[in-house]
Amino acid sequence: MAMRRAASSNSTPTLSSNSAEFVAKYGFRHLLDSPLPSPALPSIVPRHGKKPKPDRFRKSLRFFLRLLMWSCGLVTVYWLALTMVGGAVPPRAASYLAGGDETFEIIEDDELPKEPAAVMVINNRGKPRWTVSIPPGSAFPLRPSEYASICHQSSRITERLRASQSLSSHQHGGSHDYYRNDPYFTDVAEAEGQGFLPTASDDIKPGKKTLVGVGEEGHIHQHSTGLRQNEAKACSRSLTYVMESTDAGLGMTMMGLWMAYGLAKKEGRAFFIDDTNWAYGEFTTFFKPPPVPSCLPPPANHRVPCPHQARHLVVSASTSPWTFGTAFHEKFQHSHKTDHLSQKAIFSLLRTGHDALFHLSNLDAEYLSTRIAELDKQIRSSGGLTIGVHIRHGDRHPWEFQYQKSYIPFSAYLHSAQAMITSIFASQPPTSVTFPAASKILLASDDPEVYDAPELLPALRAQSRILLASKSTLDAAQGLSASTSNPNKFVEGNVGWEGGFFSNVFWGLGDTAAGSAAARGVREERKKPGEHSLALRELVARAYLLDLKILGSADGVVCGVSSVGCRLLGVMVGWEGVVNGKWKNVDGGVGWVGFA
Repeated sequence: MAMRRAASSNSTPTLSSNSAEFVAKYGFRHLLDSPLPSPALPSIVPRHGKKPKPDRFRKSLRFFLRLLMWSCGLVTVYWLALTMVGGAVPPRAASYLAGGDETFEIIEDDELPKEPAAVMVINNRGKPRWTVSIPPGSAFPLRPSEYASICHQSSRITERLRASQSLSSHQHGGSHDYYRNDPYFTDVAEAEGQGFLPTASDDIKPGKKTLVGVGEEGHIHQHSTGLRQNEAKACSRSLTYVMESTDAGLGMTMMGLWMAYGLAKKEGRAFFIDDTNWAYGEFTTFFKPPPVPSCLPPPANHRVPCPHQARHLVVSASTSPWTFGTAFHEKFQHSHKTDHLSQKAIFSLLRTGHDALFHLSNLDAEYLSTRIAELDKQIRSSGGLTIGVHIRHGDRHPWEFQYQKSYIPFSAYLHSAQAMITSIFASQPPTSVTFPAASKILLASDDPEVYDAPELLPALRAQSRILLASKSTLDAAQGLSASTSNPNKFVEGNVGWEGGFFSNVFWGLGDTAAGSAAARGVREERKKPGEHSLALRELVARAYLLDLKILGSADGVVCGVSSVGCRLLGVMVGWEGVVNGKWKNVDGGVGWVGFA
């Protein structure tokens, strides 16, 4: 039996012709690139032909987490946006000062005070801030005592916050820097936006008389800007001068009015006048309507007396110590100049107000023009000068020590007037035709007896349209005498203007009711004067204003600077006239001053 040897295992197998063709065509590359199946991993193909059940719990959880993340992100973005624009959550509590005069007690409460006050709050960053809270619906203007109280509170709160933050006055520009911004103050509009104060609608309504120049359509105080109510925009910054004052005199109100207007123009504020509780009546009874801004006044609760950086400021006689106090004089008075030269910037503010506001109404404007024309024809056309002499008596006594309990003698006025005439003529060119003897003194005084003084008889009355008469003059005009009256029977007699202007006489004009406050010469706050009383007050004011207007148009003025009317006359003469000696003070040897 023949046996065949088996093939060796190391021998290379041979391929058939068909296999060779397959390899040549496709090769083994596709086998090498394909992953080998793993027996340890489950097959991705469902067994027995069944589909896998979805994991609903995991999907719900995943959806909830995504929703939570998006919500947190939106809340975070919203909070950051509020923080960047200064937003704040409503304060949890408010602190304010309560009390009277300059003594206050700190009160912490969850609610704002029911009375106007400066209040402290904590903003959303935990920082202390303060603002002024005037409850919506409060009558405008506030009482003078309320405005003064707010300014007292503001000063105390600012001092308290500085002390609590360990900041010195030097770090914020000094305690008397007029334009220093208080970093702790939040303006009323911003405080409303941040939730510190309740938002109030504008209190100015059509048909309700509010500010001079803003009121009922067709009324003398109408908004005369040429814009309709819905076309004009609200003022971004404003200053409102409140003419109400506890002072019976008219001069200080006029000075405050002119100064406030000049300051408003310098600071770019719209200017408004409120005469609601003015003791003399309405502004336009005596003056032409003031220039009216092209914007609308702000809501009443946005107008605050302090601090000065407030967007909408209220100024009155009661707030003058803050608006026109130490910081004001340090800002506008030149410390390196002496006498009246240091007052030039303050003088300029007053002159701006004079030029814009001191225009008499038609009631007296025609007489004023006629009277000035008469004086020009009678005196100036003859080569003479007119020198106005203003003599104030009544309850205003001189600054000069030796006359503080009496009055400056008439000889002092006459001597200064004559020296002024000589000085003016000496400064004129030789070619001018002048006759010093043709010059005249124009006399104005609050005391009717001054006009009858023998030394002053050659002087001319500044105006004779409205005369303040003494009792003796009134009795003589009515044919009354003591001998014809029955001494055992009371007969109401005339009340004259003896001795000049006295506050108690003014408050009692036209009110003779026995025992009444007015009859005793006591001012009753916010009491409207009767028709007769108001008519008499108007006559007093018109006489005073006509005297000022005519004396201010003279070639020179002599007066006592302790009188506010004398300082107003200096403004009317002009800065160059004051510097060149055409305004002369006979009281104490000082130059022109503004607020004193």
